[in-house]
Amino acid sequence: MTPVALLKCSFLVELMINCSIKKLKIQEENKMLKELKSRLAGKTTRYLTVLLLAVIITSTGFAQKNSIKKITDNEYALKNLVAGIQSDNTGVKRSSIYFAGKYRIAEAEETLIDQLNEEEDAGTRILIALVLYEMGSEEGLLEVQKLSLNDEDAKVRRMATQIFNEYLVNDTKGSLTSK
Repeated sequence: MTPVALLKCSFLVELMINCSIKKLKIQEENKMLKELKSRLAGKTTRYLTVLLLAVIITSTGFAQKNSIKKITDNEYALKNLVAGIQSDNTGVKRSSIYFAGKYRIAEAEETLIDQLNEEEDAGTRILIALVLYEMGSEEGLLEVQKLSLNDEDAKVRRMATQIFNEYLVNDTKGSLTSK
């Protein structure tokens, strides 16, 4: 092989090695970026949950409960709301629970308490606890207190404890603390 051909071959080999090294570096950087993105996504979700809880807790105040009749004249509205709260469809169930809390539907309070005790999904139990807090339901908040002490899910216990403590801080009537 001539010296020129040998030089060209060594140049090509060196170029291939450099390309392989750069490719490995890019793959490592991509892997690190993916890992960083997943870490940030977890933290973002956590921060959004805390922010949502803070907004809900601070915006509720001590609003009065409403009757469903103030919201609609539909004779089946309460039956539909109760059926939604007890639904097997998680989306329908959560939407119904949210609706009951947003409009503070007093007639749904007992159904929410029953569902809190029967519910298997941790996120839905937390949502029910928040709704009972928003409604200012003393009976419901006693169930939230039980939830904070006895639930098998640590996240549910932690959130229920925070919700109940927030109620105690804002409880101007002293109704639960005097029992």
